[in-house]
Amino acid sequence: MPNPKVNMPLSKSGIAVDAVSTLILCCSWLYLLLSYSKLPETIPTHFDLTGGADAFGEKVQLFYVLSIGTIVFIGIYILNFFPHKLNLVTSVTEENAVYQYTIAQNAMRFINLALAITFSYLSAKSVYNALNGAANLDPWMTPAILVLLFAPLVYYFMQSAKC
Repeated sequence: MPNPKVNMPLSKSGIAVDAVSTLILCCSWLYLLLSYSKLPETIPTHFDLTGGADAFGEKVQLFYVLSIGTIVFIGIYILNFFPHKLNLVTSVTEENAVYQYTIAQNAMRFINLALAITFSYLSAKSVYNALNGAANLDPWMTPAILVLLFAPLVYYFMQSAKC
């Protein structure tokens, strides 16, 4: 049985989170575009879990990172307008649909924000490293990204179980 369709108005907080995510991605694009001509032709393109560079490639690959992040952001942003299409962990009924869709949309928005931060950080740090001859990421980066990505999921599962 398909999930019920419910008109879900945009909340001010939802609009704010989407706006911040969009701003982060736009600033990252601007930084990359303004810095691109100053970058060396070969840059670090992949990093291991400790943040050390383990692959190098052409600077054009920096566009791939932000392009993937932007495409994923747009996909999740659009999907948020169709919460009845989501595969949720709790059965959705007419009675709990607004609650379930709201927490799912909030989780998706914060995952989108986490992805925008992650892709923007990776892009900006790669540009910074290339401009300064460095080849590493901050050691806190991997745990921070994992927390950023999984915290909204934990929140969603906890809230979904309340209903």
